[in-house]
Parts: sequence; structure tokens; C-alpha cells
Amino acid sequence: MNYISFGLAFLSSYFYGVIANVPRRALLPSGVTGAVSWGAYLLVVQSIDNLFLANIMAAFLIGVIGLLFAKKYKVPSLMIYVGALIPLVPGGMAFETITSFTKGNINAGITEVFNTVVIAIGLVCGFSIASLGLTLRKKKSLFGHKK
Repeated sequence: MNYISFGLAFLSSYFYGVIANVPRRALLPSGVTGAVSWGAYLLVVQSIDNLFLANIMAAFLIGVIGLLFAKKYKVPSLMIYVGALIPLVPGGMAFETITSFTKGNINAGITEVFNTVVIAIGLVCGFSIASLGLTLRKKKSLFGHKK
């Protein structure tokens, strides 16, 4: 695995949290969550070469790890998510989409739009699965069915 990429994912998550005015106690967990999710993303992409599944896995990890860190550091989970999501955002692909359309290459632009939307849907699915798991767990504990 590329350790420089892992470190840059940590730094981008951490410093985006600084820019977004995240509380100081949430910056380190946000950076760690971003780096771990980026590492998982790279691992899945290298293993099975599927961007959609890689984004689902990485977003799921952000959801789960973010919830654990939020409970530990007593901050809203959104404070962890804000920075941790940054390495996964398909900003470069969106830029390539716009560039393709402005150069008149419509076919490449449509392909890039599709890829960007697929990645965004993967991120939403991963977050949704993590949130759903937490909601179901809370409901079970409310009714006394916790194992």
C-alpha cells in the first residue's frame, strides 16, 4: 500500500476539518478515520478493481469508525464525517467531466458523468448501511433484545 497516499489522506482530512471549523478534539479522529477509509478504498480497488464497491466499503468504514470516535470524544458524528469524507470525494472526476464537455468531447464527458455519479451513489450507500446498522442496534437495545 502506498504510505504517502495514506499520510496525505490523513492530512487532507485533518486540515479540511480545520478549514471547516471542526472542534479541535475531533480533528485527530477525523484524520485517522479519513486515512483508514482511504486505505480500505485502495485495498478494495487493488483487490477487485471495482470503484463502486470500494466507495461503499470506505464510506461504511467512515460511518462506523466515525460513530465510535464520536462517542469516545463526545462530539457529533458529523464532525468526524466532514473531514474523513474528503479523500473520497470525486472532485477530480467532476473536473475531468467539465473539461471533456468544454473541449467538445461529449462521449468522454458522458462517461465521466456516469463514473462520478456511481462513486457518489457508492458513498451514500456506505453511509446509509452504517447508519441503518446503528439505528437497528439502538431499537433492539430499547426493547431489551440486546445480545
